[in-house]
Amino acid sequence: MKIGDLVTFTPEAWGTPLGDRPLGVITDVETRPDATEIETYQMVTAIFPGDDIPYSSNIKDFEVVNENW
Repeated sequence: MKIGDLVTFTPEAWGTPLGDRPLGVITDVETRPDATEIETYQMVTAIFPGDDIPYSSNIKDFEVVNENW
C-alpha cells in the first residue's frame, strides 16, 4: 500500500458489501519505530469524498482497489 492508492475498508472493518463501502485515497503510510511486526504497526491515513477530515487506522482495515498501476 502506498500514497495515492485507491482504497476501501475491508469487510471485517466495515461489515457491508464492497459496493456499499466508501472509496478513499491514501495520503500517508506510517510505521511506528518500535514495531516488531511491520504490518501490525503500520498506520494508514486516507481521505474520503465528502469528508474534510482524513481518517487514520491500522493498515489491516483497508484494502487496495486499484491494483497494477
